[in-house]
This record gives sequence, C-alpha cells and structure tokens, in this order.
Amino acid sequence: MLGPCTGKYNAAIMKTLISVVCFTVISCAIAAAQDGVKVAPENYKVLLDNTHVRVVNFTLKPGQKSPMVARPNRVIYAITPAIGKLTGSDGKTIAMNRKAGEAWWRDAESLAVENTGKTEIHTVVVELKN
Repeated sequence: MLGPCTGKYNAAIMKTLISVVCFTVISCAIAAAQDGVKVAPENYKVLLDNTHVRVVNFTLKPGQKSPMVARPNRVIYAITPAIGKLTGSDGKTIAMNRKAGEAWWRDAESLAVENTGKTEIHTVVVELKN
C-alpha cells in the first residue's frame, strides 16, 4: 500500500527528470552549433580573416543541408538566388527567399540551412568580430 505522500514524491521526481532532459537537449544543441568552416569545409571557405572580420564563401547544392553552426553578427550577400529553409537551435524554421545581388543583416545565432531551391546557393558572408 502506498502512503499519502507518494504522489508528491513522484511528481517531484518527474519535475526533476524533465528539467534534466531539457537541460541535456539544450546543451546538445549548443554543443552541436560549431564553426561551419570546421564542421562543413565543403560548404564554407574562408576568404579573409583578420581582427575585425572574417569573410566566408558559402555554397550549398540543391537538396543539401548544412549542419547547425554558430554564426556571429553578419552581413550576407547573395551571389545567386538563395532559396531554402533556416532552422534555429530552438527547432523553429523559416523560409529564405533571397535574390541574387541582395544583401541582408543577421544577428548572432545558431542555424542550420537547407537548400530547397533548384540551383546552388552561393553567398559571401562577412562575419563581424567583437
């Protein structure tokens, strides 16, 4: 027979377990978000790296996905149209549809990119250093 406090202890154990699982998932997402140049050198090529900026050439073939990588504040310039899906470390996705010749700003974030278009994505990324 179970005592009257058993339910309270089970609830406390479940809350602790859920907290541990959430912490683990968040930690894994942060750990998985690394430098794109290191984890996907077939997609990222450094063109310039100094104390102020790092300029990176980024390419992604149709249907290809880049892994979750940490990205600093940056300016992106589309050499070709950039049609894809962006997935944040929180799992939320947004569509990307940029024209060739377009430039835009993105704040620091961890992000994975999927090319959902029919042509290769080719951008130049100017990453700002603090």
